[in-house]
Amino acid sequence: MASAELIEGLNHALNREVSTFLRYMLQGASIKGAQWAPAREMYLGEVTDEVGHALYLAEKIVMLGGTPMLDPDLTPPPSDVRKMLENDIAQEQIDVKGYIKLAELADKEGLADLKLRMEDQAADEAGHAEAMQRLLG
Repeated sequence: MASAELIEGLNHALNREVSTFLRYMLQGASIKGAQWAPAREMYLGEVTDEVGHALYLAEKIVMLGGTPMLDPDLTPPPSDVRKMLENDIAQEQIDVKGYIKLAELADKEGLADLKLRMEDQAADEAGHAEAMQRLLG
């Protein structure tokens, strides 16, 4: 069984992922205009990626002896596409830091597979932030 700190951290990450895929789904569905078509495609394309992250986290929490807890942030996203991207860049950067911390906790607990997966997810989130930054120009 994993430490309470690790389970709590994984649950926090799970909720951030659920919040993100809900936000991305709404943002992708609401974006209009040819100039923002790449942003729309990016958001809708990332929904399945974020769902995959959430599913992995929920399953890992159970495997480590915990219980997945849902309490997503349901704050409505901005309606302005530029503000969406700026907000999501900041959120992705927070996620990178969170996954790095989880990787460190997993390493301390001797969970090499989880450590590697958290590092991969940190890199994936950093890639999302870079893609959004490119869309902003």
